[in-house]
Amino acid sequence: MKLHILLMMLLVSCSSGIDRIPDSHDLKADVDLFLSTMDPDVEVKILQRLKGAKVSHESVKSLLRQRKNPVNEKRGLQTGLTFKINGKEYSYALYHPKTTDTPLPMVIVLHGMGGNGDTTVAKWAERLNKEFIVVCPSYPMGAWWARPAEDMVLALMDHTKSIYNVDTNRIFLAGLSNGSIGTYTIGMFYPDRFAGLIPIAGSITPRFMNFLINLRNTPIYMIQGAHDPIFPIKLSRRVNQILSDMKYPVIYREHGEKGMAHGGHFLPENEIPDLLEWIKKQKRVSNPDVVRMTRENNHLGAIHWARLNKGKNLASLELPGPESPRPNNKNGKIATLFAFRKGNNQFEVMGENIVEYDLFLNTETVDFSKTITITTQKIQNQNNKLIPGEKKISYQKKVKKDLAVLLYGYKQLRDPSQLYDARVNILLETTLVQSHL
Repeated sequence: MKLHILLMMLLVSCSSGIDRIPDSHDLKADVDLFLSTMDPDVEVKILQRLKGAKVSHESVKSLLRQRKNPVNEKRGLQTGLTFKINGKEYSYALYHPKTTDTPLPMVIVLHGMGGNGDTTVAKWAERLNKEFIVVCPSYPMGAWWARPAEDMVLALMDHTKSIYNVDTNRIFLAGLSNGSIGTYTIGMFYPDRFAGLIPIAGSITPRFMNFLINLRNTPIYMIQGAHDPIFPIKLSRRVNQILSDMKYPVIYREHGEKGMAHGGHFLPENEIPDLLEWIKKQKRVSNPDVVRMTRENNHLGAIHWARLNKGKNLASLELPGPESPRPNNKNGKIATLFAFRKGNNQFEVMGENIVEYDLFLNTETVDFSKTITITTQKIQNQNNKLIPGEKKISYQKKVKKDLAVLLYGYKQLRDPSQLYDARVNILLETTLVQSHL
């Protein structure tokens, strides 16, 4: 009998790991456990507990907005730091102002070919008057356009947010030369994560200019030398023209200086004061009324409150890099989705090559006690002009709030400014088709 009791005690002891759900309901403990666990079964059980206790969305939102990250006491300049993702370790450098614990803006700076984070961070900390958190990762050859580099930059951004008091509405992405390409590609595919983009002495090819549409709500500050021998000035001029024609928030600075080593391929110091003044004025737009996106198969996903899940025969675009010499590439189409929040629970979506999309809703933008109507229109490309076709009702009924949408969404982004109460999934009866890359 004693042996039996001992075995039972051992079994109970072994089962009481960090993912053990508390016996009595404690909202904060449940939310903390949901956000920390890696066990899907525990996530499901916690959601069941919260729904069974009829926990309100507002009480959960309040907890999420009040969450505070552990305060890392390290301040000043830090070089030789390491960060691990997908089994690989990368080096980075960081600067944190020494005297403040208030939420701070953050600038992530991507170096050029031959550069590294350690040699980049001090210069940028000075340029920003030591008022910003500055994060400078290192990547082989500065191949920031490669998918492993993209994953690393986004994960490092989230990691820094988890250990420092970062103002999530004032995160910027900047880069010079090859780093400028990464600023464009990462910024265009994840525009809602940044308050602004700063590409310097670099640009993108016309094929990738299709994705400038995604910058509807993300300001961009471009600096390019007219005598740059590496990146033709006509590329940056074309980007500026496209953004200006769409009436997007863009500032284009073209300088005529020539440096000693690389002609016009550098950042003149006399450009810094105006750039710094611009940065200080920017703040990320939350819950914009209009979301515009173009997507290919490697970058399906959400921008703000609209998400493209599936398109028809989409292209897969990925440039090779030192860690991805054979990227996922195939010819095909791009998908275009324009989503408009019209007020009074009315949404209009226009699309091209779309099969399935989601809209995310919250109490700040809709009245959940009333019917929500979503219409979808086909876009036709006629002589390079997008012409809307017949408008059809895709959804017309009330929507129930779902704690799973709220908690899983926060767990993915850890962003208190992007909290959604519900999701509406639209699977179109007939695919909206047109256009090739």
